[in-house]
Amino acid sequence: MDKLNRSRRLHSLLQLLPERPEPETGLYFGEHVIRVEGQLCLVVTLKGQVGIRATDPELETQLQQVCGDQHWIAHGRVYEQWYLLPEPVYQDTDQIVPWVLQAAAGAARLAEGEPRPAKAGRLC
Repeated sequence: MDKLNRSRRLHSLLQLLPERPEPETGLYFGEHVIRVEGQLCLVVTLKGQVGIRATDPELETQLQQVCGDQHWIAHGRVYEQWYLLPEPVYQDTDQIVPWVLQAAAGAARLAEGEPRPAKAGRLC
């Protein structure tokens, strides 16, 4: 996907986020990202795929059901907290808005230093 269309996807994701805390855009490994309070929460990959960072078990479960094991991979590293949305799901704004908001809230929590909720069976 060309840079212009990736930028359009990034802009459409920004429209789904609240104004406060103010989201910031940038590049990470050459891919477009959105940060909240300095923490990454959304990505548009070089191929145009949209990735959402799941920092809490509820969001992770929801994304895993839809995305399976489609994780963001950058420079050979698999980012297991990140789920890449299938194209039809990305097109369904009503479906992704809650996930985008949860990802932004999770990023804000990380920035504040709050511990993220523990997974079932995981010791804190």
